[in-house]
Amino acid sequence: MGKKTLVLFLALLLAAGAIATGEAAPRALGGFFKQEHQLSDMDRDARGEYERFHQHISGLGVSREVRDKYPELTEAITKINKEEYARGRKLRETMGEEAARMRREAPQYFHAFQHRLDNTLRRADTLAVSFIQKDFTFGGGAHGMSVWQGVNLETKTGRPIPLKDVVRDTAALGEIIIKRLQDDYPEVSFFDMEKTVRDKAGAQKLNWTLDPLGLTFYFNPYEIASYADGLLTVTILYKEHPGLFREKYTEAPATYGQPFCSYYPFVTCLGEEGERDVLSLIPVEGAVKVTVNGRAFDFEPELKDLRPVLVHLADGRNFLYIDGGEKGSTERKILVLELKEGEAVSRGLQPYSFRRTIPVSPAVQVYWNFLTDPLHFTLDGTESFFRASVSKSYAAGSAGPVELP
Repeated sequence: MGKKTLVLFLALLLAAGAIATGEAAPRALGGFFKQEHQLSDMDRDARGEYERFHQHISGLGVSREVRDKYPELTEAITKINKEEYARGRKLRETMGEEAARMRREAPQYFHAFQHRLDNTLRRADTLAVSFIQKDFTFGGGAHGMSVWQGVNLETKTGRPIPLKDVVRDTAALGEIIIKRLQDDYPEVSFFDMEKTVRDKAGAQKLNWTLDPLGLTFYFNPYEIASYADGLLTVTILYKEHPGLFREKYTEAPATYGQPFCSYYPFVTCLGEEGERDVLSLIPVEGAVKVTVNGRAFDFEPELKDLRPVLVHLADGRNFLYIDGGEKGSTERKILVLELKEGEAVSRGLQPYSFRRTIPVSPAVQVYWNFLTDPLHFTLDGTESFFRASVSKSYAAGSAGPVELP
């Protein structure tokens, strides 16, 4: 049986199983992407022309198939986008005025004011869609301010998922988060951490995302620690505390893709025992450094702007698809690694990317596809950033993506 036939057979088998069981188990859902919007406001004074304000917003989008099958979810995402674009327009106006004032009053300290909003999916299946909004503003101070916010939506209705629908006992959850923060960040000098976590848990005001295998909680700078300590995250796996979570959300799809953010520890479970595994990856000189439970592995070549995805297949195998830009080039590649027995093993460098480009003179429109369904996802060729890329459909195979007919 050929690779393509095997992939299609597996997809049909999973679909048949879902129908037979009344779709009790969620199935991975693809068709999500984000579209980048950038602008620069320029100005001129006695010192010359300068950039006053720069904005970079990425809105979440869905395919026609998702729009047709889940109209309420599409409406909810569209509403979120409209609200964020409106907020972005307001920030452009107010921050632009503040930037011009600083340029006049303290030109020696002036740098262009900035606003950036990015989105990263954490989960997308027939039960829930969860993503993190990453907002950054710089307004001329010693440093910018980064705020991450989780969004959790029910796939069928598009309604927000309250924490109480997932967790049985929020007070117990608060204590578990406190213990995990203390264990994961022994070097951090917390302030009012225990009270803050207990209060937020009791009021259901925690900042979280719904992952395939657990919940991840986010604590932004100044919330429980200093700015220098950065964003702090805590992941609680379902299997670590089975009585804490309601059964509806504890079953993951048999196969799924989970995008995550490089530079931050990513917690998952790679085996059947339920034990946590911690992954991280960063670009280093001449390579990409991947750490699996404290063991470091370097893989050539050096890639920048890393956009990793954990790919879990129905047979239990796990892969990393690491999309990155080549050094000194606008081209991107995908480094495929298999995670097995505590190691990361290279399965090759692929000439594809999650990035889709469409030249629109005098600029280039950029989209990013999210790999959330390993049995059917979209990749683009990467010949040139300034040419329209070619989109094709793929499925995850034993040595990387396999093109679908």
